[in-house]
Amino acid sequence: MKKFYLLLVLVSITTFVKAQDEAVNTKKKQQGIEALKVAFISRELDLTPDEAQKFWPVYNQYAKDLKNTIGRGNDALDRDEKVLNLRKSYKDQFSNVLGQQRMNKMYNAEGRFRDLLIKSMRNQNQRPQNQRPQNQRVDRGAGGGSRPGRDRRN
Repeated sequence: MKKFYLLLVLVSITTFVKAQDEAVNTKKKQQGIEALKVAFISRELDLTPDEAQKFWPVYNQYAKDLKNTIGRGNDALDRDEKVLNLRKSYKDQFSNVLGQQRMNKMYNAEGRFRDLLIKSMRNQNQRPQNQRPQNQRVDRGAGGGSRPGRDRRN
């Protein structure tokens, strides 16, 4: 009976550690995506250092508010309306920093980044996990099952 409890504890600990590792990996991926988004938008808007200093605090608050807005409710129309209202509420702040034309460019850049991210994620999910280049041999090590005198190609 003690062995059973010990096994149960070991399995529980392993599961807990794996869940923590996955959470850390997810957080790192999110941070990486955010860094890519900042670089993408910065490049698209061609921000001067002065503009960037004014733009990013406003944008970061906008992104935080947008995340909270999107996270609430399941009704797509209500969510879209709230997003539109949020964009309207930030219109003056973004226009003051970027001007009207570049503000529109910023919203378009956000959409393009999202589309590229989704496309990239779909491509990753469609690629088999064990896919390797065609002419690459698998090293089976000693006792890998090949017979002497036979050349096995993959």
